[in-house]
Amino acid sequence: MSKLLLWCSPGFGMVDMWLPVIKKLKEKNGVTVDFIFPEPSSLRLECNKSDLFNLSEKFSDKVVYRGYSGRWFVADTLIKASKSIKFSELDEKISRLANRLLIGRLSKYGFLRKMGKYTHLVHRHIIRIKEDIGGVEFYDINLLNNARGILCDITVEGKIANKELKNELVNIQKFSMNHGTGATWYMDRFDCEKIAKKRQDTIVYTASNLENPAYNKCFGISDDNIINAGIPSHDNDWIEFICKRPGFSEDSTFGEFVFIIGRPASPYNTYKRKKKALVNIYNNICIKHKLKIIVKTHPKESINGIDGDMYKDVLGIENYGKIWMYSDKHPFILGKKAVFSISFYSGVALGLLSIKKPTIEYLDLRGIEAYDNKHSLRDKSDTPVFSDRYANLVLGASNKLEFEKHVDSILNRCEETVLPLYSKYKDYFDPLNNASKIVANDIYTRIK
Repeated sequence: MSKLLLWCSPGFGMVDMWLPVIKKLKEKNGVTVDFIFPEPSSLRLECNKSDLFNLSEKFSDKVVYRGYSGRWFVADTLIKASKSIKFSELDEKISRLANRLLIGRLSKYGFLRKMGKYTHLVHRHIIRIKEDIGGVEFYDINLLNNARGILCDITVEGKIANKELKNELVNIQKFSMNHGTGATWYMDRFDCEKIAKKRQDTIVYTASNLENPAYNKCFGISDDNIINAGIPSHDNDWIEFICKRPGFSEDSTFGEFVFIIGRPASPYNTYKRKKKALVNIYNNICIKHKLKIIVKTHPKESINGIDGDMYKDVLGIENYGKIWMYSDKHPFILGKKAVFSISFYSGVALGLLSIKKPTIEYLDLRGIEAYDNKHSLRDKSDTPVFSDRYANLVLGASNKLEFEKHVDSILNRCEETVLPLYSKYKDYFDPLNNASKIVANDIYTRIK
């Protein structure tokens, strides 16, 4: 039996990327895959009723995870691991307060910094008691060293949460794939000044050969250890597998809808800007065009927090179930049935483009110093943009007029609107439609 580890960092997105490959590996028999979550929030925030969570449950063997106390635990299933994480809304507030006092603006005051340290220590002790009462099963991470390989994303190895695992798993063969899809070669992670030390412990599977130079320079991966495989999650057989699973199809009685790919308010999409965009979306989609909206929230976008309040306020809580609703369905299921999608910046847009569904990326970075500066990517209008918009893989909108123009273009000239986007997708990624088989066969050959 060959045991593999799926290193789920930076979050559940890694599971989504690797599942098609894991499915192929398990078809060969003799392969087990244990999921490892170094950040408890990755398990806590992913809805255990979502299609992705239920799909993942089918393919995980053991689940190794770190609790909020910093200790490691193990469970037989994802659902058991998820339910064992004890972290309430009050815990969240206390944790945020402690962080603000320790590393935020208030940390410049010595007394407050000490208060933050004390608050953190006391809160962590309370969390330990909660975990002990919950009857969790402790785990010695030294046991991970009997694995034959690790499925991971080496571009995020340097995260603080990964330090312990990085040191512990240093001698195990790694197989790396980026945790999200998009024009990664334009992203900050793939832009470095120093040349990294060469490493021979990792095989990298790239979505596009445009990623190769950055893996050479920034991560020390030689061309011999890079395989241009494509994007496993875009394989036709994987998409068909998802859409045909019992209970996974979307309820078609809701009528024609636009799919909003959620993302929480953030420094680059502030609460004020996101709300303004949502108002314009509602007025154009629901009022002008009489279409409905289905929102699939991001794991960090709580429907009981400020983002959820925003949706209720703008779209109308009284309209829920009538002209808008939330959904935990897989993006491919929603995307196939949607007229088109809207994102606030998301790798999901590329997956939808693979099935020829366009996405309008509604995001205004203008005037935000951290994202509107001399280093920013810019479109033909000199507007600061992120990677996918720069690469012309989405329809970009920074204001109401640009958004309305793209909506009209999709509704009235859909085929000619999608064609340039899809042509770029083919140019960049040269879709093979058997990426998961290529990756799985290569891994299996190396570990057997």
